[in-house]
Amino acid sequence: MHPARWVLVFLPSSVRTCLPPIKRHRLALAQPRIHSLPISRLTYAIGDVHGRSDLLRSMLAFIASDAERRGQEPRVIFLGDIVDRGPDSRGAMELVARTLKRWPSSRLLLGNHDDYFLHIVTEDVPDERILALWLRNGGRATLESYDPLGDFDDARMTVRIDFADHLDLLRSASLIDTDGSFAFVHAGIDSGKPVDAQNRKDCLTIRKGFLDYPGPLSHTVVHGHSITDSKLPEVVGSRIALDTGAYATGRLTALIIDPAADGLEFACTAQSNGRISVQECPHLQGLETILDSSPGK
Repeated sequence: MHPARWVLVFLPSSVRTCLPPIKRHRLALAQPRIHSLPISRLTYAIGDVHGRSDLLRSMLAFIASDAERRGQEPRVIFLGDIVDRGPDSRGAMELVARTLKRWPSSRLLLGNHDDYFLHIVTEDVPDERILALWLRNGGRATLESYDPLGDFDDARMTVRIDFADHLDLLRSASLIDTDGSFAFVHAGIDSGKPVDAQNRKDCLTIRKGFLDYPGPLSHTVVHGHSITDSKLPEVVGSRIALDTGAYATGRLTALIIDPAADGLEFACTAQSNGRISVQECPHLQGLETILDSSPGK
């Protein structure tokens, strides 16, 4: 076991970020390489947005430009938790809806916060436990983004009537999607079950038994839900973690998987002087990851 230590990361914009102690991880500035990527099309997987429509707007503009440069139509996979905590969940949901129309192969995966929001708005009498949990974790900001002046019941009715398409989008969201050797899910999977036999709760909320699972998995699992310790994307074992705490850090992260390339890439937003940019993002890579066993490495 390597001793814990502080790591100083130099981002492409020369902004220095001091990271908390990391165990059994190494900083990777180059692309992690996988030869002959086993995926069907150019894919951008985006971590938890949590109401940061400003960051998502910049990331989607980058994706459009990057995909055009590659000469391919992109598929965007939203890993869930579009709403709550940040100031503009309504705007974030609208951007997701537009993206799914613009690039029809794109997908929205359901996050636990999205699920709470759907329950609170659509149930005549919401479960008190879920309501209390939701309000403690940024739910009020979501309702205010839809109806700044209304009370709780008025805001719920506004969403039901004026933004029914957003609710339909959440109702139709997937729990887990697979493509080749990749599985995309909000929180993670139960390592003891096949990917196509996962239960709903695990897909939305699992941590224990997934984040600490030391063995190989049937798929490379791309997920969000648990903010990484480093606030950077992390590649650990058979999983790739993309929740970099965007609502608080200003860093929204996307994983880029290009079947025409032989490496994975990461892009993230950065804020400086009131402006948002998207740049190549370093990642942390654990020991003995799926990337270490890739052919041709």
